[in-house]
Amino acid sequence: MLITRTSALAAAVVVGLLGPGLAPALALDTNPAADAWAPPPLNYTGTPAGGPADKGTGAAAGSVFTLKQGCITSNGSQAIKDVPNGQTWLRLNEAHQYADGAGQTVAVIDTGVNPHSAFGTRILPEQDYLNGIAGVGSQDCDGHGTEVAGIIGADTTGMDVGFQGVAPKANILPIRQSSSVITVKTPTDQTERLAGNSVTLAYAILTAVGKGATVINMSLSACLTPNMGASDQNSQKFLQNAIHYAVQEKGVVLVAAAGNQPQQQGGCTTQNDNPDPNKPKWIESPAWFSDDVLSVAAIATDSANNETPGAPASFTMWGPWVSVAGPGTGIISLDPASKTGLANQEIVGGKPQTIQGTSFAAPYVAGLAALVRQKYPKLDAHQVMHRIEMTAQHPGTPSGRNNQVGYGMIDPVAALTAVIPGEPDSPQPAAGRQLPSDVGVADMKSLSPMMYAMYGTLIGVALLLITLFVVHATSRSRRNHKPAPQRLRM
Repeated sequence: MLITRTSALAAAVVVGLLGPGLAPALALDTNPAADAWAPPPLNYTGTPAGGPADKGTGAAAGSVFTLKQGCITSNGSQAIKDVPNGQTWLRLNEAHQYADGAGQTVAVIDTGVNPHSAFGTRILPEQDYLNGIAGVGSQDCDGHGTEVAGIIGADTTGMDVGFQGVAPKANILPIRQSSSVITVKTPTDQTERLAGNSVTLAYAILTAVGKGATVINMSLSACLTPNMGASDQNSQKFLQNAIHYAVQEKGVVLVAAAGNQPQQQGGCTTQNDNPDPNKPKWIESPAWFSDDVLSVAAIATDSANNETPGAPASFTMWGPWVSVAGPGTGIISLDPASKTGLANQEIVGGKPQTIQGTSFAAPYVAGLAALVRQKYPKLDAHQVMHRIEMTAQHPGTPSGRNNQVGYGMIDPVAALTAVIPGEPDSPQPAAGRQLPSDVGVADMKSLSPMMYAMYGTLIGVALLLITLFVVHATSRSRRNHKPAPQRLRM
């Protein structure tokens, strides 16, 4: 059955969830020799300047939040039996033989997470930056965060459905930080804006760290331009510092959506197809902080909406910050308006369409990060990122990556089983010996039999060629032979 979950606003599950004007870019081109997209050097001294490591569970004192549209509803509750194509491609059943996410906590910084039987008791107390809207409380009115969390950690054992979460035993830490149906006015800014901005995102990251998250998923993105004022620069630097603090100081793996084009919340109206890839038209935040963030593009897994299976999804934003890719179309996840059902469609512009977006590619990678953390507990955050990148299905370029899908579609089985040189406890080659290879020549001591065989083959080939040449020449001579002219005798 096709189960549609209906949102009150078309943008409910779109990546762009940060408020317009509140998530700016940096003035980047200060060094013409450097890549124009690269974030500025960190002036990092520990806990990010501007606030404590844990802001608590409330927004700025005196903020007024308003629910502008109704909360999400569901058109059905029947089970969807289909197995998502992307899940089949990733071989999750095989990957779960090696890890299932047990002992890991994945923070979902999003629109909230609604209760569902597939989470059981693994949902931790929610942290709320939207101050419990009257009549709604901490409900996920958008549905976006619940679907994202379902891809990460749904345990559908016993539900008789094909869909399953990537890390079905991981704990989920919901942090409601943004919304496309809730607006906010702050004491210092009485302009009504959508809830969530780069500063509250930074605080949400710090809160996730303080609550023990080992992985953080951010299926949200702000589309930026390279020009902005000093105030906006400061907010992005604060976000960058929070990200770096979480990764470098606390060892947390951060995953972010690469962004969609076009975004319904404004910006990114065209693709990053500048002939110079290091000078993109747009910048996606927080994805562009790729030194510390796994930035995830989307690959199409079916032909719906005129997509090409196996190719980068038409909507995925390109950029030199893209790390890897995950399934981004044909999405099935938990129905946020039902405690037992699944959803595979959404209502956009009054019409049903399949669920898609880099928002849903990112949690596939976040779930994989939880599996890798469980299987390889000695790896630090950057080593986990490196393992996921190096075991992805690389595109056919000399560098093994491109700006559309980064290092390519993730490969969970490879990420959980491959030997990565340089990692803690990884096998090391014996001193003075090279790693064995089927390519090239064998050790010099073993050449004699090979040389004898090779010489014998060459001599045989030479004799055969000589024989063929003689036969050919003789045959030709016979074909061209004419009798000698006879003299007439008188």
